[in-house]
Amino acid sequence: MAGEKRMNYQYWAKAANGKTVRGRRAADNESELLEWIRDKGWIPINVVRTYETVARIGDSFGKNIDWKEVFDFSPRVKLRDKAIFIRQLSTMIAAGVPIGGALQILIEQTNQKRLKKIIQKIYARVSSGSTLSSAIAEHPKFFDVLISSLIRSGEESGTLDSTLAQLANFIEDQEVLKKKIISAMTYPAVVITIAVFVLGIMVVVVIPQFQKAFSSMNVELPRLTRMIFEFGTWAQSYWYYAIAVIGLIILLLNFLRKVPGLRIYIDTGILKVPVFGDILYKAALSRSFRTMSALLRSGVPILKALEMAGEVASNSKINNNFLLMRDAAAMGAPMNIVIKERKLFPPMIAHMIAVGEETGRTDEMLQKISDWYDNELSEKIKRLSSVLEPIMVVLVGIIVGFMVLAIFLPIISAIQQFM
Repeated sequence: MAGEKRMNYQYWAKAANGKTVRGRRAADNESELLEWIRDKGWIPINVVRTYETVARIGDSFGKNIDWKEVFDFSPRVKLRDKAIFIRQLSTMIAAGVPIGGALQILIEQTNQKRLKKIIQKIYARVSSGSTLSSAIAEHPKFFDVLISSLIRSGEESGTLDSTLAQLANFIEDQEVLKKKIISAMTYPAVVITIAVFVLGIMVVVVIPQFQKAFSSMNVELPRLTRMIFEFGTWAQSYWYYAIAVIGLIILLLNFLRKVPGLRIYIDTGILKVPVFGDILYKAALSRSFRTMSALLRSGVPILKALEMAGEVASNSKINNNFLLMRDAAAMGAPMNIVIKERKLFPPMIAHMIAVGEETGRTDEMLQKISDWYDNELSEKIKRLSSVLEPIMVVLVGIIVGFMVLAIFLPIISAIQQFM
């Protein structure tokens, strides 16, 4: 990767004397940095990609910032496309097709442009002698460290085809989980959108007409009507400010979540959002424990499995909890004891992990924990949908009702004056 810009990372590691070491280092990719840490005799705890805005925020904010990286809204490869790619690759390898030949076939068959380009790059690396896992590891934006680690484990054990099949199943489960979360948020989002649309029509079209009519009738307007008319006048004049503020808030939150020192507060706040925070929490735990179970079954060391399980949570609060478990496990402490003492997760998790550690079936218990949270998530979404439907209907009815009432009150008042 000579000539390309190296990426900045912040790392935490356990030294031989038991102390935690932290620092910053530039590397071509995460795998290179992890290798450097291990070469020094340290045990890697966590690695976080940083940006110039983070690394030098105190002394040179705005200097040499790669804004393209910070505000990166480029489309990702969908989970469904990843699963199809990996499953087809597994099928062809199981049938005896060489990896290079299988990749060539997939390049021809893939219609998704972004994925096709990535497969072409992977094929080029494999053709030059790289392993499939190392070639995939060079694209962490599209194939996370979990995928490359499981593939590496399959290569080392000689079970690449079955490992890829298990990985495809895992990604498909992730897609199902993601759809559950989206379904929980779709209905309220649609209803709110309709309510805003109706409100916009009333403000832009209906209210101005009645406002002109009432002003010509010299009718004294009730307070509710005056408030609605004033809001309509303001909305017609400054609606673009509201859109700009919402856009800026979204951009700001996206930026702040990429600052490690601030992301922890934002992610903690997200988990405290009523109803939806609990849904995201359960989904993250299900994803993390399912990941850890798959890694342990594939022979990945428990320290690495804990580190990667935290990463896939996509929430720095939960990730930090897994890092605490990782840190304690590096010193020989049982996971269930750490969870109980530090209250990292609900007691049920500690009890189930304790059973797994005592029986030597930790991976199975982690899978059961993930399944339990999946069921909890499904039930919560069903209950939420049944509760939200009448609430959202009533909410829209109240908004429209106030608008109608504000219009009809002056009409009734005018009729009474003429009678």
